[in-house]
Amino acid sequence: MSILQQYQNTRQRTEKICSSLTVEDYIPQPVVFASPPKWHIAHTTWFFEEMILKKHYADYKEFDESFGFLFNSYYNSIGERTFRADRGNITRPGVTEVYEYRSYVDKHMKILLQDKTIKIY
Repeated sequence: MSILQQYQNTRQRTEKICSSLTVEDYIPQPVVFASPPKWHIAHTTWFFEEMILKKHYADYKEFDESFGFLFNSYYNSIGERTFRADRGNITRPGVTEVYEYRSYVDKHMKILLQDKTIKIY
């Protein structure tokens, strides 16, 4: 199985897990140590954007520059971040925009992972 297939399988697994959620289910943070689904989906997307695309994809354009602050978890060397206990208080971007972000990053990851001239792994 190629790295692209592994990436896509992992991303699809998350979407399957979340498929039964309603919009309201994506936002609450019941306890400090558990991130809301919306934040988690955006954070993992941010990770691929920040750690891979921005470093290895020539001329990559961030989806939204403010997402670095909102969805950074504990990478202090990368910049400021949202306080962990406040992740459930983030009402914007909405769930639809988070999935648009995810789609945008996944599209660029696919292009990058298909480029045989780039070695990122």
